[in-house]
Amino acid sequence: MLFNSYVFVLLFLPLCVTGYFLLNRFKAEAANVFLLGMSLWFYGYLNPNYLAIICSSIVINYLLCLMMRRFGKETSAQGRRKGILILGILINLGILGYFKYADFFISNFNAVFRKDVGLLRIALPLGISFFTFQQISYVVDTYHDSASATDFITYACYVSFFPQLVAGPIVTQDEFLPQFQNPRNRKVNWDNVAHGSYLFVLGLAKKVMIADIFGQVVETGYTVIPDLNSPSAMFFIFSYTMQIYFDFSGYCDMAMGIGKMFNVELPVNFDSPYRAIGIADFWKRWHVTLTRFFTKYVYIPLGGNRKGQTLRERDDHFPSEWSVARRKLDLCLLGRSAWHRNGHGKALEKSIGEGAEADQVGSMLFVFQRDVSFFPGNQLCTGIRDIWKSVSGRLWEDPALLYGLLCAEGL
Repeated sequence: MLFNSYVFVLLFLPLCVTGYFLLNRFKAEAANVFLLGMSLWFYGYLNPNYLAIICSSIVINYLLCLMMRRFGKETSAQGRRKGILILGILINLGILGYFKYADFFISNFNAVFRKDVGLLRIALPLGISFFTFQQISYVVDTYHDSASATDFITYACYVSFFPQLVAGPIVTQDEFLPQFQNPRNRKVNWDNVAHGSYLFVLGLAKKVMIADIFGQVVETGYTVIPDLNSPSAMFFIFSYTMQIYFDFSGYCDMAMGIGKMFNVELPVNFDSPYRAIGIADFWKRWHVTLTRFFTKYVYIPLGGNRKGQTLRERDDHFPSEWSVARRKLDLCLLGRSAWHRNGHGKALEKSIGEGAEADQVGSMLFVFQRDVSFFPGNQLCTGIRDIWKSVSGRLWEDPALLYGLLCAEGL
């Protein structure tokens, strides 16, 4: 179901808000069940088959967290708790990787080894990255004893809360659960309803009156690409820029507005990225909660600026620039690029966008090239190494090519 659809604006949203607060007058548990049912209706409206995926994911992660809590905090149980943590992360990433990357790996396997393995043609479930990363954060917080224990229905509401289910933001349990469980937030707050309605209408206007209009221009441009002259091409580029900006900005406003109606403050996920002063600043503003997720659950656990044990061990074999390349190209590169799914080209853009300075790019390219060559000579790694040598050499010699690569529409 889309925020800008008639069924959502005229039926679903009024029914959901009204029913939730009416049921809270009698019993909070009934209101939670109602909200969970409405959220699942929202998610499965366009394809009911998606419900099996999200419901299975919720049940599996909740059971894993229960198992971790049953082992307690004793030192003797830490090994088992860590095993459950690893299992949970692998299950979540495995599900996400299957739906997002199965055909990607098959097509690359066919290209490298000249095979003809048939693609699975898997339809990507809506919002699977968001509710998967959200549950990974909960599993990790449970392992560190920073996640409050909760009943299954409340946990399911946290994962499936429909304003943030399909396109974010990625909400952590310490942001959502205290607000959701607060008895004072179970009553209608008309100031929040008014403010939330304002944000929702503002976001809806951005989406319908600006993003969708520019989107029609862009669709026209795609059909006449061979006939475009320079002014026309620039106009279509500008239109595409405005389309994606106001589409995401409008969605974030609508999501925050709906959350406000339920007395839930969702985190800011879009912070005027076109006001950024550089690529790194841009990616800090464009998808704020995604950057925060990788910082908190990937970058810092592996050492951050202090270096983790894994990085220190590698530093024994490589010079200091390895730390920069390792973090930017191995961690944020793979995570952010995998999130966006659009192939190999995004990797360099994302790694630079995570905060590498311009004068570090050459070192990153050099070290990554050397690390790829480190693998013993199988055909795939040799091919990647040769391609990377060619590309990185040209980027080193011609910075303008790097700028063109980062600004290309397909990345």
